[in-house]
Amino acid sequence: MIAEINFVDKGEGISLKDMVYTELKEAIMRGEFAAGLRLMEIPIAEKLGVSRTPVREAIKRLEEDGLVTVTPGCGAKVSGIGGKDVTDALDVRIVIESMAVRLAAENINAQKAAELRRINNDIRRAVKEKNTAEISLNDSRLHHAICEAADNKVLLKIMQELEALVLRYRVEYIKSIASYKEILDEHDGIIGAVAAGDAERAVKLVTSHIIRQKNCICEIIRRREV
Repeated sequence: MIAEINFVDKGEGISLKDMVYTELKEAIMRGEFAAGLRLMEIPIAEKLGVSRTPVREAIKRLEEDGLVTVTPGCGAKVSGIGGKDVTDALDVRIVIESMAVRLAAENINAQKAAELRRINNDIRRAVKEKNTAEISLNDSRLHHAICEAADNKVLLKIMQELEALVLRYRVEYIKSIASYKEILDEHDGIIGAVAAGDAERAVKLVTSHIIRQKNCICEIIRRREV
């Protein structure tokens, strides 16, 4: 698993410890590091070509994020997420995203609406290319952009924290979908309602959208636990 880390320079102005943290976090989020995998500082440091210090600091931050569990004598392991954890997170997400689309519908402008449509078109391109990683990434971008359009920093911060709890299952959720047409149509509906300033319809559509995702992810977890 460690061999799958792809250490990419994120650009000037980003510290080495932040880059290590980001790489490890994204590997966990994408499901490349499975729950229970032990994160050993030396192999990770060697793979990334860094000292153990930024790796140790990154693991500490990942523990604070709830993505890693550190046990004395056993070291650090990738945390697991149970069905209850996902259900709780997505139930809260329904509330948060309902508020986000409502505020977005009140604050949206033509530029922001066009951005939402562009992101959904990026998902369409990824679907044609059968690139599940890009589908997942752009799906996350779309929901993030809607929260940005709501113009509420506290809401956006909460949304980001919730996303961290379920993102590891997003790729598997995307892979489990037989047809992406329904998701794309749902996105179009949400975007259309927000762009039209129809807050009530946007709330209804985003709620059903997340409930369907929640049911699918919980089924994936249930099959794992059987």
